[in-house]
Amino acid sequence: MAGSNRYKQLELSLLRSFATAALQRNFSAAAGQLGLSVTTVWQQVRALEQRLGATLLRAHGRTLHLTPEGRLLLELVQPHVSGLDSLERLFQARRAELPQYLTAASTYYLLSYHLPQALQEFATRHPDTRLNLRAGIWPEVTRLVETGEADLGLVSYAEDAPRSPHLDYEPLFHLHFTVLLTDRHPLAAKRRIHPRELVEFPLIMASKETFSYRTLERILNRHDLLDRIHVVLESPNTDMTRKYVGLGLGIALTYMGGEPEQPQPGLVQRIFDPKLEPLPVYLVVRKGAYLPEAVVEFRDIVRRSLGEGLTND
Repeated sequence: MAGSNRYKQLELSLLRSFATAALQRNFSAAAGQLGLSVTTVWQQVRALEQRLGATLLRAHGRTLHLTPEGRLLLELVQPHVSGLDSLERLFQARRAELPQYLTAASTYYLLSYHLPQALQEFATRHPDTRLNLRAGIWPEVTRLVETGEADLGLVSYAEDAPRSPHLDYEPLFHLHFTVLLTDRHPLAAKRRIHPRELVEFPLIMASKETFSYRTLERILNRHDLLDRIHVVLESPNTDMTRKYVGLGLGIALTYMGGEPEQPQPGLVQRIFDPKLEPLPVYLVVRKGAYLPEAVVEFRDIVRRSLGEGLTND
């Protein structure tokens, strides 16, 4: 049944094949212009005749002649077919006049400490592209990319965490579980800090949804210390964490590493335990999504600036 109804609809492809064959007066010439086989063009013209219940073209040798019905149809459809054929060129020309946008989503830490150089380079190359930067913790970043609200995202993501089936994850570099404290802190001079020493001091922790929080929670649970901690602040914002650590209000443990800039004066930043698995950082885009030229170039800049081993892993 599906085969018998294949030509019931009046499709643009049928009208285009008819108009081209009528103007070229030859099926072979029409097929060459359309990039189709001669058989396909012939079948489409015949399907159109069946749909309209009229003979449109008659062949005399290799030359095609319009019937009166064919001349009428050509008169009606030719302006529309020609207009649609030029639509792509018109669209591209007008599209170039529109403002271009780039929306990038990232976690707070990566946006503050790893993306500025790539963003500055892109903005210098594309001063007319309107940047829109979105910051959040990793579930928000992946949601923004999944829903198309962001063109791409940069996110730290545990290797054993479930992946979204709608996203492609491209690994760039790794972060390490890092302790932050002032150079005046009693633990600053110790080469190795044991988990039981952490609970002797106030802690500034990442928010519960982050991998930093989960890692610290796992470490403290392993040593039966979780119920002994004193949390001064929970925040996903690394700038806020650094500020309050610098004020001496607590120590922090979070995934960091490879920042282009040195830690602020008076602040000590070092890997807590080299044996802990590092946390990968991924560039994420929607699977199968069309990426505009500006987005592709920004992705390449990020790859080049961040994907060449910024950390000592």
